[in-house]
This record gives sequence, C-alpha cells and structure tokens, in this order.
Amino acid sequence: MALDPVTPGSRRTLLAAAVGAAAAAGGGVLGRPVPVHAGSDGDVVLGGNNAAATTTTITQVVSSSAAFAAVAKSGTGIQGFSESRVGVLGSSTSAYGVYASSSTGEGMHAETLATSKATIVAQARGGSTGVLGYSGPDTVPAAPSKTGVYGYAIQDANSSGVSGRSAAGRGVTGIATTGRGVYGSALTGTGVYASTATRVALKAVGRVVFGNCAGVASISAGTKTATVSPGINLETTSSIVATLQGNAGGASVERVAIDPTANTFTIYLTKNSNAAVRVAWHVFN
Repeated sequence: MALDPVTPGSRRTLLAAAVGAAAAAGGGVLGRPVPVHAGSDGDVVLGGNNAAATTTTITQVVSSSAAFAAVAKSGTGIQGFSESRVGVLGSSTSAYGVYASSSTGEGMHAETLATSKATIVAQARGGSTGVLGYSGPDTVPAAPSKTGVYGYAIQDANSSGVSGRSAAGRGVTGIATTGRGVYGSALTGTGVYASTATRVALKAVGRVVFGNCAGVASISAGTKTATVSPGINLETTSSIVATLQGNAGGASVERVAIDPTANTFTIYLTKNSNAAVRVAWHVFN
C-alpha cells in the first residue's frame, strides 16, 4: 500500500499540541493560542499556531546538510501526528528512508494499542529481506532473498543471530504448509542443539525421519555380514545399534565393526542366515 505524506491538518495539530503543552507547564495561565498566519514574506511565526491550506516545503539545494533541524533540550525534537494518515514519513532515493540513533537509549521504539495489528511491519517489495538485525560488525551483512526476518551475529561462540524466549509458552515457533517448520544447518558445528538439565531436551510427536544416520541393510541368504556406507563421518567413538527385521534361522546380531577411515561399518550375525534378512541400524556419534 503506497504511503500518502500529504496531510495538511497534521501540521496544525502538531504545533497546537506543542504550544498547549508549554501553556500547561506555565500553570495554565495562558490560554490556547489564537491561530496566526505567516507573514506576507512567508515567515513562520514562532510560538504561534500557524495555519496553512497547502503543504509547507523546505528545500536544501546548496549542500548535503539537513534541510530542516529541530532541537529540544528535554522534549521531543520533531513530532508528527495524523488522524487517518501517516504520522511521520521518511523517504530516500538511495540511502536510509528513516535513520534513528541514540547514545544511551533505544535507537527506535514503536508501540501500538491495536489488538490485531503488528507494532512494526517491514515489507521487502523487491523480494529481499523484510527485517535484518545484526550484531557485531560495522558493515551491514548481505540481505538474503525471500526472507521475512534475518538475524546475524559474528562476535564469538556466545553470539545469537536470533534469540527467542517465553516465560511459559514457546520461545520460537516455526510453521510451514509444505516445507520445513524449523530448519537448522551448520558447516562445522551442530545444526540443531537441544539441551536441558532436568527436563526433556528433544520431543517429537509423530514419525521421525533420520537421514544417513539411520537405515536398513540387507544380508543375503547363506551369509552373515553386511557392510554399510551411511554417508556420514564415523568416529572410533561412534555407537551403532543394529536390529534384525526378520527371521534369520536362529541367527542374531553378534557385533558391529566400525571403520572410521573408510566411514563404513560391518554388521555381523552369529551364523549364516538361512534366508535373506534385513537389519535396521542407527548411528549415534
């Protein structure tokens, strides 16, 4: 939805509110100022409620300095108000549309009293990232395409790109219609890590699918072994659970031998199977 910055009535309301607050601070002795009009030379009357029927424009054509500056020692620098349109609108061709900064407080604070509206809405019309939050570097990281919210942190092992927390509900909720509700991936670390000291670290309701770390091997009739290449790195400390999925004529799983150099393991039965049999396996590193 395109934003309409033209709201003539908002300027009148803004100045009226500022002057009214000053009168209240003085004990209410002064009444509401009578609306005044700018002089014939176009000057804005300070301390008055300047009424205008059209938009007031200030254009800086000499340098890159600000076109307009408002300074307040303890109050609000600039206040925008509209009854039905945009309160404050910022726009730029190639830089920030709105830039907010603070030395000791929040750079920007937004709130809403609406019960069904978001406090902040960020829309990437070009198919990039809606909201990008980063911590650490001075250079803004590249925004990924087709992303609603992207978090980036690079300081150390305790950095968090995105952190979610809830007192009694869900810290992070992920929902997908046909894709993945939550996706975790790591180049050298852990894709998804779950930890708790006294409760359940990981709980799944429904079927669980393990890629490469679990599968089924086949042992032919008259043999007792099957060698498996799971497609993941194996360690000497890896643990492998193997379970027969059929009748092997009295044979059972005897042991599993791991070859971490070749990233393979071999399942051994106690004797040759009298029929082809399947053996389910699961690798735990």
